[in-house]
Amino acid sequence: MYSIFKQMSVSYTSGRVRITPLARLLRFEEYGLLSLIVGLFGVFLGSRSVDIAVVYLVVFIISASAFGFVVNDISDRELDAHTPLPRNPLADGSMSLNSAVLVSAVLLLITLVSMVLLPEKLLWIEVLVLVMFVTYSFLIESKNIAGLDLVYHAVLPMFCGMLGYLLYHPLDLTGIIFFSLLALFGLISELLNEIRDIEKDQNTRRNSVMIIGEYAAFQWTIALMVLALMLCAFLVSVLMGHYWLLPLFPFGILLVKPVIRAMNDASYKRTFVEAMNTQTKKVAGISLFVFCALRFIGFL
Repeated sequence: MYSIFKQMSVSYTSGRVRITPLARLLRFEEYGLLSLIVGLFGVFLGSRSVDIAVVYLVVFIISASAFGFVVNDISDRELDAHTPLPRNPLADGSMSLNSAVLVSAVLLLITLVSMVLLPEKLLWIEVLVLVMFVTYSFLIESKNIAGLDLVYHAVLPMFCGMLGYLLYHPLDLTGIIFFSLLALFGLISELLNEIRDIEKDQNTRRNSVMIIGEYAAFQWTIALMVLALMLCAFLVSVLMGHYWLLPLFPFGILLVKPVIRAMNDASYKRTFVEAMNTQTKKVAGISLFVFCALRFIGFL
């Protein structure tokens, strides 16, 4: 047991930042934070006041997301071992498989406890989240099935938003719009990830980008971004009343340009996803803050 925790504490240098194998395994700053922001946006979109249940929701989103990332790294350890400087700590030997299994078991336990504490009406969503995280990497292995890989990545962020919104509010048109936009953003994110990894995956996977091709994937990504912006503009300007969408506009405005650049610059393509993930988290955090501020002063 001591050797397992010693492995988790040994850090490595990435640029100027020293990151432990455990942090690399959990990937909270990479995707977990964004899932948390989405869940909280759903909470405050659905209610002006919260209670202790929101704490249980935060714990669920963090632990369930981390569990999914660990399971995926366990599944990808051999594939990632063939890449230079792999992010996956199982691929470079800085963490053992036994350690990763132990971490996943602890995260699953925390997730199950939070599920018990959350309202029963959310249980079906929580169960689906866990099932999808497992079947993404094992059993069905949806990440290797063209089309289904995109469905999973559209549904998972949508579920995070649903958990937050439905925690305090019944399903209505606003919720459906919110969930649909999250699904669009999830599709866009997965297309970009598959474009980035196309060279690594070309001999081992048959995901959506491998089937439709890189250029078509870029076109679909831009089309989905434009669709999301048009949907927001229509709801705000034509239907009126959906002013909560205003903080989301920076997502499309700030992120379309890097996609177009990556489409025409092969050297930039290898790094643009990480840059966009960082920018997306900043914009998401700012959007959540702006939304909460506008709601506090009574504008929304």
